[in-house]
Amino acid sequence: MRLSLLRRAGLVGLVVASLVAPGALPAQAAETGTVSGRLTTSTGAGAADVPVSIYTHENFFTVGTTNTDSEGNWSVSGLPAGTYGVGFRPVDAPEQYYRQKTIPWDADPVTVTAGGTATADDQLIATGTITGQIRNAAGYPVPGLTIEAAEVNTYEYAWAQTDDEGRYRLALMPGTYQLSFQPVEDIWQKQFVPGKLDEEGASRFTVAGGSELVVDETVLPTGSLSGTLTSATGTPVAQAYVAVNTANMYGAVDARTDANGAFSVPALLAGSYKIAFSVGDRQQYHPGKLTHEEAGVVTVQGGQQTTISERVLGTGSVEISPVDSVTGAPVANFCAESQCSNGSGRILLTGLPEGRHDVLLYADDGRYFSRDLLDVRVVANRTTRVAPKMRPGAVIATTIVDRQTGAPLRNVCVSAFLPKRAGLPDGYGRCSDSAGRIEVGPLATGTYKLFADPQDPSYGRQWVGADGGSGDERQAATVAATAGTVVTGPQVKLDRAGTITGVVTDAATGAPARGVDVSVLTGHPGLGVNDATTDENGRYTLRRLGPYAWPVVFSGYPYTYQWSGNATSRFAATPVTVTVGGSSTLDVAMRPGSTVTGTFATPEGLPFTGGHLVAHSADTGDVAGTGWVQDGQFTMKVIGQQRIYFTYDVRLGETFHSGTYRLPDADGVLRVVRFTVPATGTLTVDLAVSTG
Repeated sequence: MRLSLLRRAGLVGLVVASLVAPGALPAQAAETGTVSGRLTTSTGAGAADVPVSIYTHENFFTVGTTNTDSEGNWSVSGLPAGTYGVGFRPVDAPEQYYRQKTIPWDADPVTVTAGGTATADDQLIATGTITGQIRNAAGYPVPGLTIEAAEVNTYEYAWAQTDDEGRYRLALMPGTYQLSFQPVEDIWQKQFVPGKLDEEGASRFTVAGGSELVVDETVLPTGSLSGTLTSATGTPVAQAYVAVNTANMYGAVDARTDANGAFSVPALLAGSYKIAFSVGDRQQYHPGKLTHEEAGVVTVQGGQQTTISERVLGTGSVEISPVDSVTGAPVANFCAESQCSNGSGRILLTGLPEGRHDVLLYADDGRYFSRDLLDVRVVANRTTRVAPKMRPGAVIATTIVDRQTGAPLRNVCVSAFLPKRAGLPDGYGRCSDSAGRIEVGPLATGTYKLFADPQDPSYGRQWVGADGGSGDERQAATVAATAGTVVTGPQVKLDRAGTITGVVTDAATGAPARGVDVSVLTGHPGLGVNDATTDENGRYTLRRLGPYAWPVVFSGYPYTYQWSGNATSRFAATPVTVTVGGSSTLDVAMRPGSTVTGTFATPEGLPFTGGHLVAHSADTGDVAGTGWVQDGQFTMKVIGQQRIYFTYDVRLGETFHSGTYRLPDADGVLRVVRFTVPATGTLTVDLAVSTG
């Protein structure tokens, strides 16, 4: 019986190889050190004869091995000074890493000094088991079948193989798992327990330390699927790609049509499927539908062959001539799909399959807001004409120059922010041309401040002032913009850049804090938006900053958002002064923050099933903390003491809801609700959002 516990990630193969095969040692030092410790069982007794591996923390190369003695003691010497990881592989149990981590890159680092001894005591996590027997549809045991247990929250997995009697045993870390296997030789199709074709509807098994669950399963019978694909005129279509998906649109089996337009899947688990056909850059679903939501369900029964036939949809055209939603005047410049009107006010989209289409309209010059043109009906061999309305936006125009020479600067991107809306973008918007010109839009009517972000690293970012830059949004010039008009903003005068460097540590332990994101603005959670990230020694360098005083924010698991000077918000932060070509220093100790927890449900008490909740500073609008919503519960960390409000993007079943958390006041007007996070301890809030 073999066992493995690894995370599904792109580095899994590399990690496995490096953990089982020694790699290159770190650079040799004149003196070496030692790592030692005592490993105990989950009950506190010495864990005897457990293999111990020492690996380099940055690339997971194994550099030393040993086994625990009868009391659980172990030691590995001769290690050059550096940072290491420690792994333990108990017999018939998942591997774990110091300290009580299940993933090697989550392990606490162990620092070895020349002539010193580092201690890495640890305790084995109490594991549970799932056992059972797999039989085929005729009732016979299925030997040599690989059973996979996937943890539904962390995506870690363990696997085992059935013995000659079809029996298996999985040793698992505590968690919630789904079980699956691939019962049909030579195809990748999975069966999920009990008798499901995909994760939807599959059972979830909760494993606790010391528990044992018995889960038996019967392999679904197999049938076959065949069919033909013809063109709109009835001729065979060869080499078309056929995707056989489950009814929930999880991948199952692929095939291709032959010279006669025929395809065949000789072995397919019995169940319900949706079939997609791809010809060139076109895709459609059986029977003759453009989306998987409209697709019909094809049922495959055990021991039987199911046959379908499909015809490639005919094509038609759509002519689009939009108008201004306010004035009714034609919109001369716009784009749809990959085409632009180039001032003609008209686009003809050809070669569209018959059926209903959604078309994205946008104005490349920023004069109008984009919109989705929904359910445009295309009829084969005809042209459908539509004149949709496009909402005009405001545009802020300016030029960008070198502050010292006055020379125009290209490729400088500029964002416009309303009050309490500033944040790092998840990409770059409009950037200046070779003459330094830029137009920012479309914008809603309002008063804006501009943030300039040069792509040339020798120049520094800035909040745009009336005559030069600043690191403080409050000192930026304001620009009033009105929808449907172009307003001229202050000229952007860029200075050369400087940097901020430093070391980030854990306030409780003093250990380096790796993987902490560093920036001058917060970004949208989950998009990976940041300016710098600390390395394994907690070091960072923040570049492309103009020579001004900048607030700096630090964030990253297991910490929350913390501003320079241990402040709770950007405006309360202690700024760091940057000089041209210089490097300023800012060291930070990360605090854990207070806990914000509670429930998130409808007014009727129906819990939201998933999504995320974001806490924002009431002073600046910056992100202050984030938490996942799962089955109506959430928990996050926020630095106290501060006032916050919430935005949300949550799911109730298959329906998504997003917005800012508001409640009606005495007059029935919906207003943003603010909460006070205590300096220490826990804030508990129960949030109710209507889905009507």
